[in-house]
Amino acid sequence: MDLQVTELLEATQSPQQDVRKSAEERIDQLQRTHTDTFSISLINIAQVDSYPIAIRQAALVVLRMLILKSWSAQFDEFAWSTPLANEVKQSIRKELIVILQSVYESKIRSLTANLISKIASADFPDEWPELFNILMELLKSSSEDQIYSALTVLKELLDDGFTLEQFGSIASPIFDALHSIAISQTWSFYIKALTVDTIHASLNFFEQIDSKSGSLKAFILKAVESWSGVFSSFMNLSYNDETRKNNVALLKYSTMKAIQQLDSTFPEETEKFIINPLFNSVWADLPKATSLFLSLYCDPENEADFSNLEGEPRYTKLLLIEILEFLRNKSSNSDINRFYKEEYNLQELVALAAAISQISVEEEREFEDDSNMFVAEELSLSSKFTCRTAASDLVTTLDQPFVASIIPILANRVIELASQNSWRMLEGAMFLLESVLVEDTDYGKYLISSSTAEPLMSIAASCFAHQNVFLRARSYILAGTVCRNCKAFMSSMETPVKLLDNTLLSGSTDESFLVRASCLFSIQRFLSEFSRKNNKASQMAIVEAVASLIEDAEDETPSLLVESLELAIRISPGFAILPDSKVIELLFRAAAKDPSNIQLTSDTIDAFEFLSQSTDEYLYPRFCETAIPPLVSGLTTNITDENVFQLALIINLLSSLVDHAPSPLPIGLVDFVFPKIASLMLIADDNQILQNGSEFIAHIIEHDSQQLRDWHDEYGKSGVEVVLNIIARLLNPDIEESSAMCIGEVVTAVVDRYGHDLGDLLNQLLIATARRLEKASHPVFIQNLILVFANMISIDPQTVVNFLYDMPLEHANGLVVVLKAWLGSFDVFRGYKEIRLNTMALAKCYMLHDPRVESIIVDGDLITDDADSSIITRSRAKKKPLKYTSIPAHIKILKLLLKELSSITDISSTSNEMARAQEKSNTTSIEGDEWEDISSANEFAYGLSVKDIRKLEHEASEEYDDYSYTGESDTSLFDNKGGDEETNEILTTFIKAVITNEQEHMLQLGSIYFTPLELETLKFWQNA
Repeated sequence: MDLQVTELLEATQSPQQDVRKSAEERIDQLQRTHTDTFSISLINIAQVDSYPIAIRQAALVVLRMLILKSWSAQFDEFAWSTPLANEVKQSIRKELIVILQSVYESKIRSLTANLISKIASADFPDEWPELFNILMELLKSSSEDQIYSALTVLKELLDDGFTLEQFGSIASPIFDALHSIAISQTWSFYIKALTVDTIHASLNFFEQIDSKSGSLKAFILKAVESWSGVFSSFMNLSYNDETRKNNVALLKYSTMKAIQQLDSTFPEETEKFIINPLFNSVWADLPKATSLFLSLYCDPENEADFSNLEGEPRYTKLLLIEILEFLRNKSSNSDINRFYKEEYNLQELVALAAAISQISVEEEREFEDDSNMFVAEELSLSSKFTCRTAASDLVTTLDQPFVASIIPILANRVIELASQNSWRMLEGAMFLLESVLVEDTDYGKYLISSSTAEPLMSIAASCFAHQNVFLRARSYILAGTVCRNCKAFMSSMETPVKLLDNTLLSGSTDESFLVRASCLFSIQRFLSEFSRKNNKASQMAIVEAVASLIEDAEDETPSLLVESLELAIRISPGFAILPDSKVIELLFRAAAKDPSNIQLTSDTIDAFEFLSQSTDEYLYPRFCETAIPPLVSGLTTNITDENVFQLALIINLLSSLVDHAPSPLPIGLVDFVFPKIASLMLIADDNQILQNGSEFIAHIIEHDSQQLRDWHDEYGKSGVEVVLNIIARLLNPDIEESSAMCIGEVVTAVVDRYGHDLGDLLNQLLIATARRLEKASHPVFIQNLILVFANMISIDPQTVVNFLYDMPLEHANGLVVVLKAWLGSFDVFRGYKEIRLNTMALAKCYMLHDPRVESIIVDGDLITDDADSSIITRSRAKKKPLKYTSIPAHIKILKLLLKELSSITDISSTSNEMARAQEKSNTTSIEGDEWEDISSANEFAYGLSVKDIRKLEHEASEEYDDYSYTGESDTSLFDNKGGDEETNEILTTFIKAVITNEQEHMLQLGSIYFTPLELETLKFWQNA
């Protein structure tokens, strides 16, 4: 069969698709019908030296797929009813070891090692006990190839083969064998790098061990000490021509990763070795590694092959990143801090970091090919992590005491380099200085105290005309940052104004996209602190700069453009709404570049909302004339994967426009916008389109119900009828809850504005809402539907309770369904207004004392198992559902409102009352032993004792009016005042009234249903 299989493997690599497909189908058939013999043929083919490497590789690849499907049920990919025969497995294991020992092609060995590791994860040690001894023997071999093979397998096993228990039994011999290889002078740096990688992999196992026995601690101490010495010796290796040729950069890169893993895994044990030898050896290597990096990456004359993923340039860069990351991670170490406090050491660190911050030749070419990558780097949104980024992170992470020294060092470095002929070095130093300054505007004081602010501004201005685009771009950004940070110092100077004027001009006229984008960064920083006399000129300059960039803006650049347009809007909203300003048009174009980008769309919505909120009612029609046409032109009922995000964004912006519009709406707005959005609402499935559309319709009804009532479609249906059709669609159980998440707002608006006109349709609408609520599960969706009934109850509680009680639903009447859903989800309701409305409605519902409400049984407090302290995960909750006490609905209302009161009460506004309450010996409210039995340990009703509250005390807020309970719903109790203050007053007045008028009832309830905290809350308010 070997020959047949070989021919099939060759055919799978044919350029002819039909030949490949036929061969693949035949291979799949042989796997199923002749599994045992087919697998043996594959292993045989892999060992034949005369076959091409590609065929032997293909044999091992197919064998791996076969093993995953047929070897063990332990594999996720296992798909066959019976695994391979044991004798076949034994033969495959044996032959794989032969390949590992005798084949020298690295690609074949790597695949073989991977196969051995995969099989071992299922068979070791029970079915393959001799494997570990075989690997240990190979590690003692005199052949570097065999050692390489053994290390490859061992690392694979450590990464994804051994269990923690298996590793524990073999850790000591592994560490000993690897240590012997590491300290031997015989083996190459490449083998030693792989040895270090294997140690690195083994350290991961120790992170899984919670407690360490005495013998394990001794083993760890010995390992940390011995490997710290090994790692230090590797980092002390020189970078001469011979070592560079023999992978010294690779070895040091592996070593730096292992050092950080060692420190992370054993922080206490490593502490004594951090300074000497680890930090000392790394510090000594930093200037050498920097020099090698600069020669390879920052010298345009160098011919290094950056595309070679295994070459020296790549590992040199990665090594330097690891060194910088190690220094950053250890920057808080007290001994290392003392080291940096020696001025020379800090100066050397900053100088090296500035050198590393140069734009490499590789980055220069990338930025020239795509300037959007430069913008992403400036926004810290690039997916690439470079040496430049690592150097910036290190310097900005150094503890606060060093900032006062770092900034003058960097500023003087910039001044020094300005007189030299190296744009790359100067730009790197400017970049690093700007990275530090941008962290805190207060850092400008260090420039002022070192007298470097003015020279820096002079240097930046001189670089505005430099021929190199990167230096030109950086000088604009630095100028804006320094002027922002040194505002007080420069407020009386002409320099900032001149620099800003130059930046505004270059923002639209410089020939380089990269420079124009940098000008926008600079303008944002200038204008954050410096106001201008001619704001309109600044606004127009920003708009022109954005317009010059919009065509080629990609990736993260549209976010920069939107931020800049928001700045232009804030300068003068009135100018922004003019059609000729192009602000709104550009805002839409920038957002349309990537409407699936959450941050971009969020920034766009924020800018548009600010514009909407800032436009008064007299200018709003003009705003609508400018904004609506381009938005509506983007609406289409042809919904595709490509335009769905844009449609959702457009509807969101239109919703914002209507939400902040005056009432009534500008004439013609409904006629121009509503039909297209209504058409989308009747066909769309996307949840964002349907959510945003629901909010848009609710805002239309709230702002101008008459204009919608007067609108009719081509078939004569009114706007109200169309809205009812939309509601009916979204209340249909076939529509996902996430899509109907905002439908409650629409129903509430319809009931509020059109309820008297709907007749029997109103009852049908409310019944449909209750039916959807009966089966709702998502808390936000439940809240949205509950608001419909909460709003009605807050107006006429008795009528609504009667209506719900008479409403027949699938499993109970409407009153039961609504109250159970309401009380079961109240704890997770969101929004100040929503919580206030719910609070008001529940209080009114309680005050009815309706026996139909009081007879409904709902979930009370969670029943906890004191013996089970484990965390309740979702999977555990499914296996062991949570259990609650059962209590009457009106008691649940009291408990919820007490809890809400304790969570929002402004303690400082009631502190005088609380203090006085402690001094009272008699009150007219609830008294008696029932309240005094509460443990004194429960003194902290709100998380603070009275003594603590007195410390926080300031002028008390006005007293609440007394309220005499009459048994009737008194809406005057709930007059609107806004914010938490109103909710607080609703709750406190309600609780006081209940305590005052239901004293005996409260005594009975307290002993049965209330928790100690609830009793303490009641006790406080009966004295307040």
